[in-house]
Amino acid sequence: MRKSFLALAIAGLFSTTVMAATGNDATTGAATDATTGANTAYRLCLPEDFGGKADGKTLNTRAIQQAIDKCAAQGGGEVRLSKGLWLSGPLQLKSNIMLNITANATLKADNREQDFVAAYIGRPTQANEAFILANNAQNVMLTGSGTIDGSGKELWWDEALKVRAAVRSGNTAEFEKRFPNVKLANGMPRPWLIEFNNVTGGMIYGLNIQNSPMWNVVIRNSEEIGVDGVKISAPTDSPNTDGIDIVSSNRVHVENVEIFTGDDNIAIKSGVDQGTAEPSQNILIENSVMHAGHGISIGSETANGIGAVTVRNTTFDATENGIRIKSARDRGNKIGPLEVNNVTMENVATPILVTFSYAGNSGAEGLGLVEPLDRQEVTATTPCVDGVHINELKATGANIAALLSGLPESIVHNVVLENVYIESKLGIQARYVDGSIINTRIEASEGEPIVRGPDYGMREAR
Repeated sequence: MRKSFLALAIAGLFSTTVMAATGNDATTGAATDATTGANTAYRLCLPEDFGGKADGKTLNTRAIQQAIDKCAAQGGGEVRLSKGLWLSGPLQLKSNIMLNITANATLKADNREQDFVAAYIGRPTQANEAFILANNAQNVMLTGSGTIDGSGKELWWDEALKVRAAVRSGNTAEFEKRFPNVKLANGMPRPWLIEFNNVTGGMIYGLNIQNSPMWNVVIRNSEEIGVDGVKISAPTDSPNTDGIDIVSSNRVHVENVEIFTGDDNIAIKSGVDQGTAEPSQNILIENSVMHAGHGISIGSETANGIGAVTVRNTTFDATENGIRIKSARDRGNKIGPLEVNNVTMENVATPILVTFSYAGNSGAEGLGLVEPLDRQEVTATTPCVDGVHINELKATGANIAALLSGLPESIVHNVVLENVYIESKLGIQARYVDGSIINTRIEASEGEPIVRGPDYGMREAR
């Protein structure tokens, strides 16, 4: 999978006009087309040619954008940021463009011209809702060993934390007045850091990404996207700073990433309103490390469905959750299958969660465990999970081994825990679920390894 996605991004991007850069000063040159073998023009577009300066003072929005536009108008090319501090407002990537942020270069968000606007998951994409936005594009690459800094702490987090505190204290009037029709659980709308919307063939490679206003990397309504070798960093108290959000997208491959964040490390979604978007499906996450954050989540916005998701060869270090499916009666659809294989977790509060009663909680705290729930009518937005296979998972230092909680009208079907070892304070809490437990050991220091609630239908094989 890794080679196929890299080949897709690079071959698709370079088969027109873009070839790997070999010099810092060249702006044109001869190259060989990766597909046909024909000679093509290599184009390197530099912001310095449009007055750009990496001096930490100059606002470079126009210079960088003009470099992007020039390359795009000529069929594509590389826009290279050399070492230094590049201040910029929001930027728009174009088809067949590689934005290369080189070693010792930092691209930092600057809102002195007040160009940024808030982003909303359930609304059409608008200009300037992300620091770096690729919209309606193909063959886009964001790469380098430099840094993208969203200036979240300086410009956005303080206000968002104040709004969060007010909402949690019960004062929701101001939020509802300022942000009508926005879910309280989603937090104060702000710009995203990087967004690919309606992109076919895209790659984010090798970068350090930090200090996002809100979500760090957003992939929505897109297909054939790779994220490889990226490090994402945000403090644990930074509000709504999801690491990677995959929304209504197909064939997304995330690998070799390291994520520290204040919310979901990775979240897979499909929207809150049915019929407005496609499902997210064919998602592969592998060979990665999840640090502080809420783990890898499917949901909570699942109204247009979630198809096949695979997580493998991944480590979780002190995340609040491990693997989580979260939905609710007002935002559900068909979810699954989910395949998890060869995963290690250390000091993860709840390694496995599948719940249909999401109300903005970050983890198991505050949720009922095995008490009966009232049955309601099945509707178009009733969540339906079928097929969760977790194999070769080892977790130590957990609080609750697993929380499996469907609904009376929609139980969680076909959950398989196989070759699982969890050392925890409390065992598995399960209700409204069926499936099987095979060659699995739960060492609970308090209470039973499995607490069985209503409609518990797991076959337990020793």
